[in-house]
Amino acid sequence: MSSKSHDPSENDNVILFPGLVQKLSEKGMTALKEQKYYDALTYFNQSTELDPEHAQARYGLVITNIELNRLDEAKKYCESMLKEGIGDYYEVLQVYVSLLVQLGAYDEVVDLLEVVIQEDKLPSEMAETFYQLLDFSRQMTDEYGAPSDDTLMEEQALMPPPAELINDLEKGNPDQQWGAIQQLSHHKLADVEDAYRDFLKSKDQHPVLKSYILQLLKEMDSTGTFVVHKFGESFTIELHKEDLFHETFGMQVIDRLEKELADDNPTLFDIVQQVWWHYLFALYPKKPEPADIDIWACALHETGRHLLSDGEEFISLSAHYGTDESDVMMCTEHIKEIEQLLFSMNEMSAYREGEQ
Repeated sequence: MSSKSHDPSENDNVILFPGLVQKLSEKGMTALKEQKYYDALTYFNQSTELDPEHAQARYGLVITNIELNRLDEAKKYCESMLKEGIGDYYEVLQVYVSLLVQLGAYDEVVDLLEVVIQEDKLPSEMAETFYQLLDFSRQMTDEYGAPSDDTLMEEQALMPPPAELINDLEKGNPDQQWGAIQQLSHHKLADVEDAYRDFLKSKDQHPVLKSYILQLLKEMDSTGTFVVHKFGESFTIELHKEDLFHETFGMQVIDRLEKELADDNPTLFDIVQQVWWHYLFALYPKKPEPADIDIWACALHETGRHLLSDGEEFISLSAHYGTDESDVMMCTEHIKEIEQLLFSMNEMSAYREGEQ
């Protein structure tokens, strides 16, 4: 989803609410330790949206994606950290090389480690590990050639079969379902579309996971018609014809907020954009009600102020936006409820869709 997000680098005077990014990152670490991987991804993503160079959050994204068996994603995050010089170089490099080995990219391991070892700057405590990985990769490439057919078959055998992933999608906990959704997306659309379709129309599955499935189906160029059950309602949608995640209305609200905040308070503007797109993502295909740009702009402005206030009370902005205060309060409360869905993937009982 696109947005006219303000680039913090354009204003050297932008100062984040003290400790906000670190607080989000620490919440991510706690969720990671508790094996609440979706929660961890949410916290780390929010941290890096606010501070792209936050080392702990960037590294957290690597480890969380590994735990979810999203090795290609973890590899990309490692590569970007190495290129940008973020985090402990050799610690990130060790994880990166291990990922390359798991992905069977042995020639890349050989090329990379030969250069690193020639530089003779390896920390002594890591040198043995890197030499072992280099030796192993050399053997696997058979004199720097491609991996053998037997090796490729062994690697494929380690991948969960579609039937197992579909079972996780149907019956697993939210973390297992999240991993299954991602891994099924690497299969042919025809092989997984029915499983996604059943998940979308179920009354018992988590609404946020349904949004991720819709996003993946769009990326897989699906042209099918889908029934989506969310918040006690059923919606029939055709993805190739849809304004996915209500982006048109979303941008109209962002444009309204930009006039109020982009120059005077760019940090707040960045935060409310994130909150808004998260809200529309989780809500879709249900439409935000009422369909009033000023009400939602005011509600988001209020929400952003309270996120940064640390309990400070504010005078209502309803008069400034020309809106009814009760309408704004209703929208701010709903934003909080939907945001809670994004942070509470493991608290399924509190958000069974049949209760919405």
